[in-house]
Amino acid sequence: PWFFGLAYAGVFSVVIAAIGFAAAGDFIAWAQGMEAIGNEEDPDVVFDQLFSSMVPLLPWYALSTLAFWVVWAMFETASQRRYVRGEGFSLGFGADEARMMVVGLLWTLLSVLIWAIPFGLIFGGMWAAIDAASQGLTEDEVGQRIVAPTFAAMGLMLLLMPLFVFLATRLAPCFALTVRAREIRFFDAWNVSRGRFWPILGAYLILSVAGSLLAQVVGGIVQLGMMPAFMAMTRDAEAGGDVTAHMLSPAFLIPVGLYVFVLMFLQGILQHVVGG
Repeated sequence: PWFFGLAYAGVFSVVIAAIGFAAAGDFIAWAQGMEAIGNEEDPDVVFDQLFSSMVPLLPWYALSTLAFWVVWAMFETASQRRYVRGEGFSLGFGADEARMMVVGLLWTLLSVLIWAIPFGLIFGGMWAAIDAASQGLTEDEVGQRIVAPTFAAMGLMLLLMPLFVFLATRLAPCFALTVRAREIRFFDAWNVSRGRFWPILGAYLILSVAGSLLAQVVGGIVQLGMMPAFMAMTRDAEAGGDVTAHMLSPAFLIPVGLYVFVLMFLQGILQHVVGG
């Protein structure tokens, strides 16, 4: 697990750094646009500038999603090959990884289908509030536009959560089955998990909850080490200095890079152990 975590942290850190440096110019332009929006009072102009400023970031979002999807599939496949076939740790991209990407996509689509309605209600309420604000309505009237959809979405989430947990648990063996059979076996996991719902769910909760708590504690400790870098950036901003130059300096990037590496290391170990 330690070697898996180190490799996971190393690869993901390199991918994040590469995309971050390549997209730095667009992100800086977006941040500067956000500062300009803060001085605007017209709601229509604010939202128009907000969405237009995000357009250059969409290709980077698509690229990062694809990159993280590929790297996740590589590590998940390597993990399952270790468990199912007894093979040593190795990274690559072939038929196994391509099938794992498809299984991961099916898993994501299942989650989207379950949570689409409540999140749709939330976004619908937000758009209603935006429309109300653009019409010059009072804050109370704007709030009334968003309260009902928000409470409806929260209630629906509470109802859908048991369904999601049930389906996720019953389909959990799909990753191992796909590696074992060397073909996509998403729905076959339903038969494999029959009669094993509570042991699978219990093992997952014990490992994931304990691991997440440990990761939060370690992450909090690492965050303390980042505080001097952020405090220096704040002082530069208050003194009218170039915050962008500070964010691109080694004094800021090294602590942030260390923080990302530690988080990815813990996430990698958690993915490997919980997957097992």
